[in-house]
Parts: sequence; C-alpha cells; structure tokens
Amino acid sequence: MDKPFLYDQDFYGWTQQQAKALEQRLVMELDWQHLQEEIQALGRQEYRELVSCLSVLLGHLLKWEYQPEQRSRNWFLTIREQRRAIHRHLRQNPSLKSRIEEALLDGFEAGVDLALRETNLPLRTFPEHCPYLFDDAIADNFLCDTRQDWEG
Repeated sequence: MDKPFLYDQDFYGWTQQQAKALEQRLVMELDWQHLQEEIQALGRQEYRELVSCLSVLLGHLLKWEYQPEQRSRNWFLTIREQRRAIHRHLRQNPSLKSRIEEALLDGFEAGVDLALRETNLPLRTFPEHCPYLFDDAIADNFLCDTRQDWEG
C-alpha cells in the first residue's frame, strides 16, 4: 500500500509499517516527509505538556496568593503535584530548559484564565505579567510550602 495513502487512511497501520521499516533499516520503505512531521509534532507535544503543567501550577499559585481565605488541601496538593510533574518532565526532556521563559509566559496566560474561572476575582486582581521566576515557582518552599504536610 502506498505510504502517503496509508498515512492518511490508517495512521496506526502507518506507524506500525514505519516502525518495522526502521527496525529492519529498510530506507526505501520510509515515508520521510510524514516521519519528519510526526517527529516535530512529538517535540511540540512535549513543550505543550510543560506549558500545561505550568498553567495549572501558576493558576493555583495565583489563587493561593490572591485568595488566601480560600486556600484548601486540594490547592496545596495540586501545587505539589504540578511542581513534581514539571521537575519530572524536565528530567526526561532536558532540552526543554532552553524554552523555559517562553513556556512561563504561555503558561501564565492560561494560569490567569484558570484563576479567573475558579475564583470570583476580577481580571484586574492579577498582574499583567508573571510575577514569579520559573525557579521560584517550581521550588517546594515558594509561596506554598509543599515540603510540609497540609495545615489548613
């Protein structure tokens, strides 16, 4: 079956065929154009995962800071979980460190939206730009000390 046709009609089948061709080093069987596109997409997916974790973390840090009377065990555990996820993701993808500043900016925008959705606070409550340095935001003892047990 024609490789581009298989790619468009049966993506899973295409991946299996391409994996087999790679394993057997059958260079002429490789769909180079789609392989390149898919590998680039995998990289973008890793970046999006970092931004997603940062969005949740930053949104909860904003809620923690700007609505302290509503602090909860759930917020505490979400902050703890996202910090760990970010550390793990960067250990598994150290090259993403070169895009930390960009990811922080992208994550902050979505984090503000999360905080707006989950509080009754107006947009003007939150800063226009991320008030946190990346290293601070992911530090266990910053703003919400997740090294300790929850004490509500």
